[in-house]
Amino acid sequence: MSDTLSSTLEDYLEAIWRLEQGKGFARVRDIADVLGIASSTGTAALQSLHGKGLINYRPYEPVTLSPEGREKSERIVLRRRIIEDFLENVLGIAPRRAGPIACGMEHAVDREALQRFVCFLAFIKQHAPEGIDWLGQFRQFVKEGADGQTCRECVETYMEELQQASGGSGEQLQSED
Repeated sequence: MSDTLSSTLEDYLEAIWRLEQGKGFARVRDIADVLGIASSTGTAALQSLHGKGLINYRPYEPVTLSPEGREKSERIVLRRRIIEDFLENVLGIAPRRAGPIACGMEHAVDREALQRFVCFLAFIKQHAPEGIDWLGQFRQFVKEGADGQTCRECVETYMEELQQASGGSGEQLQSED
């Protein structure tokens, strides 16, 4: 079996995993509800996951994860949680926004980038030099600015320098104050 799944199939695995956590199995209509699709739409995806050996699926019966599917879905859920942790606890993004953002990012982040997220989070939480509260200082900067500049002004300066270095004008990044 190929280790690579489309983002859509990963979403199915995650939905099945979450439903199994709640009641031990997933019904097609429950999966469809979680994903916001029609029940009939999910049939091809479930057949594909079954064909890859990741789920146990038969029409009109509950869907469960195979051992390999459970392992893969747990990695997907963990990847999303790591990104949510970074968004919430490093960048200070509200949980109600961090979840959907992490859902979009989780499919694009490769293993090396994810390991760097984890390394950074571990460093900040466990090994930051004593007396330095980087996260607190960053959150204060986002909220109030620093050295006479707001976060937006620093972002604009950074983007101008980046665009000059890359030789392009590009799209401006808008900061939410």
